[in-house]
Amino acid sequence: MEANSIPESGKHAVIIDDFVEMAHFLRDLCAASGFESTLYERATDLDAETFTIADVLFLDLSLPDMDGVQFMRRLGSLRCRTPIILISGHADSILSAAASAGREAGLEILGTLHKPFSIDDFDRLISTVQERPVATEMGPLMSAAAFEAALEQNRIEPYFQAKIDLRRSEVCGFEALARLRLDDGSILLPEQFIPAAVEYGLGDALTDRMLILSLDAWRDWAARGADWTLSVNIPVSCLADVQFPDRLEELTTLWSIDRRKLILEITETELLDHHPTAMDTLARLGMKRFSLAVDDFGTGFSSLMQLKRLPCVELKIDRSFVKDMHRDRHCEVIVRKSIEIGHDLGLIVTAEGIERQEDVDLLREMGCDQGQGYFISRPESRRQVSLAYIEGFAA
Repeated sequence: MEANSIPESGKHAVIIDDFVEMAHFLRDLCAASGFESTLYERATDLDAETFTIADVLFLDLSLPDMDGVQFMRRLGSLRCRTPIILISGHADSILSAAASAGREAGLEILGTLHKPFSIDDFDRLISTVQERPVATEMGPLMSAAAFEAALEQNRIEPYFQAKIDLRRSEVCGFEALARLRLDDGSILLPEQFIPAAVEYGLGDALTDRMLILSLDAWRDWAARGADWTLSVNIPVSCLADVQFPDRLEELTTLWSIDRRKLILEITETELLDHHPTAMDTLARLGMKRFSLAVDDFGTGFSSLMQLKRLPCVELKIDRSFVKDMHRDRHCEVIVRKSIEIGHDLGLIVTAEGIERQEDVDLLREMGCDQGQGYFISRPESRRQVSLAYIEGFAA
């Protein structure tokens, strides 16, 4: 099987599979979805430029010369940002382990396809690639001066993704997500600039800006009759600052904001190496009646221990389990048991990464409280939220 040249326009897919019939089948499915494909039998045949300019990479685990897990290790060392879909005839548990290995290597693993897979399974994954904005190559290479300029010029702003009450099918809150607007009007996603902010010691400045802008929007919505929660991601660098709870208390008091409805999301994996100082700050935030949520639950190696330590009110199940729960029994069990554990501990349970109606139906059957994801709502600007929700609410 000969590798095709990378096309010059449109969406590009790279397919690495030494089983010719499967590679051609994937190529035809990609073509039907508007992707031109480049086919390879061996991972060692690719150069770095080939996979870095692709929009998606289909990677078979069983390959000659270098298997898929070994190749992902190589991609991780090259800081590859191309979304990857793993394909294999191995057991689901092996596919799941390989996907975890890829994520541990810093790669974006969109999902897995178990051979033989259905066209519906393919469509579900490829649709997430079709909906992605065109990436801008900056990420951690953005200079400190460029990031500081973006802060000073007010080009970093929150977008808001709706959360719904799954029982009532009503919007119950929003999560604030950072976006950086370039001079040409294009938008950078968090993974394209937050690593730079952290690397240059500007993560706290970014968090402060996100809090102020998000709280300002939320206060405006509340004044117009909306009774929503607001979730904001808080990095460990802020939790290491013992003055952070006092600054946040002063800000919410000044603006007359109900602290119980402000949910500070803490990613459990970030606490593993920083918990001594973080626990001090988290305890004080809880004492000041701020609500805390464990984000990306299930992705750390001590998830249950974090629930014991954290004074949280909400548990958010990571999207990697939610999006695969229909076809992966392990994911389905993890989601179901996470909901049960959360409820037994008196927590609100929110599922992230909802991509289709079937996800909503199954989560309702499991008794999950809240959900968010692209099927429910994409992140929207403050103005879009006001037009779509506030004016309709007021009417």
